[in-house]
Amino acid sequence: MSSYFDNLDNAFLAHFCRRLSDLIIEQGAKVTESYGITTPSTAISSIYFIEQNHGVTVAELASALEVTHQMATQRINTLESLDLIYRKPNPQDKRAKMIHLTELGKQEAVKLKPLTKNMSQVFSELNQQIECDIVAKVRLAEQALIDKPLMQRLNELHNR
Repeated sequence: MSSYFDNLDNAFLAHFCRRLSDLIIEQGAKVTESYGITTPSTAISSIYFIEQNHGVTVAELASALEVTHQMATQRINTLESLDLIYRKPNPQDKRAKMIHLTELGKQEAVKLKPLTKNMSQVFSELNQQIECDIVAKVRLAEQALIDKPLMQRLNELHNR
């Protein structure tokens, strides 16, 4: 007999995407730990952006990663609590703070390079296994929903 979960269909896409995301984050935590890395897998892109730009604002980070200001702030707070970044006043805007890597954060960025290279290969092999470029399809689906939101799609369905 099938389980309830096995009978969920396309209407539950968000559930399946969340499960996959949670699984990658959970397994990613074990991987980063095995590399001696404290940066959460969800904040690695933030570490790289801060490293490449030698100091950024939360707004710049949010824009670069295409996340909300609130999400960027949460990531920054996490990285700050791990002593990977520090904030200092922005000379151009007294309201904003500039975010920089600490020495520990710089060391972490160096340790992240071989890990992200290996993870890129791991996900390339996963793509081959399932015959789908996951990132490309996720980004395509995201853009399609930005272009035509769910409510518009539902209204069009009702008007057929």
